[in-house]
Amino acid sequence: MAEHVVDRPGFDEYVVARGGDLLRTAWLLVGEEQASYRLVRTALARAWPQWSHLAEHGAGSYDTDLRRFLVQAHLRRHHHGAGPDVGGRKSSAPQRDPLTDNEKDPHLHALGPLDALSRVERTILVLVLFDGLGVGQVADLLDDDVGPVRHHLRHALAVLNDRFGLDERGVRGLLESLAPDDPPVDLLLSAEVAPSARRRGAWGWLFAVGAVAVTALVVSLVPGPPGQVPGPAPAPRPTARLVPSALSCRSSPGSPAPPRPVEPPLSASFVAALVCARTDDDSVWSGPLAPDDPVTDALALDSLVLEPRGAGSACPDLPHGPAFRLLLLGRDGTTTTWANEGLACDGWPALAQVYVATAEQAARSDPGDGDFLGCPTALGRTVDPTGTGPGLRRGTVLVSATACLHPLAPARPSAIPRFRQVRGNVLGLPDLAHLNEELARAGSRRTAKGDCGQGPAYRTVIRARTETGRVLELSSTCGQEFSVDGHLRDSWRADPETRSMLRALLNAN
Repeated sequence: MAEHVVDRPGFDEYVVARGGDLLRTAWLLVGEEQASYRLVRTALARAWPQWSHLAEHGAGSYDTDLRRFLVQAHLRRHHHGAGPDVGGRKSSAPQRDPLTDNEKDPHLHALGPLDALSRVERTILVLVLFDGLGVGQVADLLDDDVGPVRHHLRHALAVLNDRFGLDERGVRGLLESLAPDDPPVDLLLSAEVAPSARRRGAWGWLFAVGAVAVTALVVSLVPGPPGQVPGPAPAPRPTARLVPSALSCRSSPGSPAPPRPVEPPLSASFVAALVCARTDDDSVWSGPLAPDDPVTDALALDSLVLEPRGAGSACPDLPHGPAFRLLLLGRDGTTTTWANEGLACDGWPALAQVYVATAEQAARSDPGDGDFLGCPTALGRTVDPTGTGPGLRRGTVLVSATACLHPLAPARPSAIPRFRQVRGNVLGLPDLAHLNEELARAGSRRTAKGDCGQGPAYRTVIRARTETGRVLELSSTCGQEFSVDGHLRDSWRADPETRSMLRALLNAN
């Protein structure tokens, strides 16, 4: 089932979702598998006792907090025999005999460029070129000024260029090649925190639960005003939508019927849509399909365009033949099954739209509350092609903001679609400060060409609340020119550091 990243996750859920990324960064910092696991466990042990605080009041994102803990733990590590570091610190790289070690292990030869850097330089290099952070964000993590961080980064790049012939692009490629693709997080889950940290966190929870119980008891003993009748208890907030049980890939879908054009809106005829993989020997494709989560939200259903074969433009070179079936649950309770071969382009555009609808209806399930701005669905948004602009004035001050990344479905996929969830992350105080500095220099402007056009298969959205209480939305398909509140000709241009910050917050490539 698709999960919405912007929901406040439990600790174990976060470790499962983001532990691999923390391990990749840690591995590049220390260059050894067991040491990287120890480093990540140290960061998690620091975060675990205060996780409820981070989840409730985390104006700084979870990723930012964990990355800060990781970096601080790494820079505090002591290495025997380490050489001098820039600024007086010890280097993280143990002294080696380059010739002997490289002959024994080619992997150590690949690590040679990183081992030539000081611990701080290596950390800054990894954070900027691998994690995609801006110099200002790195300075905040290191509790340093921007100037020294830029100096260390330039010096590190100069060393790698002079000694190994690596320019900035080559260093990026080296880091990507060295980092493990998908490190397992099982060891983090089995021993993610030290016993002392777990005890501190457990005592904190016990005190909190006890305080709530005492408060509830006192309130229950205090009589209300005369004549007041206690009202009914508020209904609990639903945590999940009921899904029609009649629609499931585990039940027999029956023989497929030829697809037919469906008059919009689709929700007028059907209450759910589900894609099921073909698992027989005749299937032309055995890749992963959408989660076993029917599309049931009316807005998500109405976003699906289920065209029969022959509709639309020419299809790209994609597999032809049986791959999946589309199940539709009608309002009368009957189930209709369509084979993908009968849909336009063998159903690949329809599959891409189902992927997006599945992700977006999860985003719609929790739009956020209070000071926490969520990522409501981007489906069904209306845009103004003219606009009045400028809607974002210079000097606007933001007090809270959330960055969102919504998948987009191409009309004619050039590759087999894959499921992408809606991503979201709260901007921390340093990120907000940077945005406010940028808005102090310039606001939006009226443009003739409107939106910047299609970039990656995502739409980047910033939802922010200003000091006057206004909630505004900035959206872009290229991550550079942002339309203000859906006005395509009212555009705000993000600077390179803001774009780097958003990529890091949303883990966007």
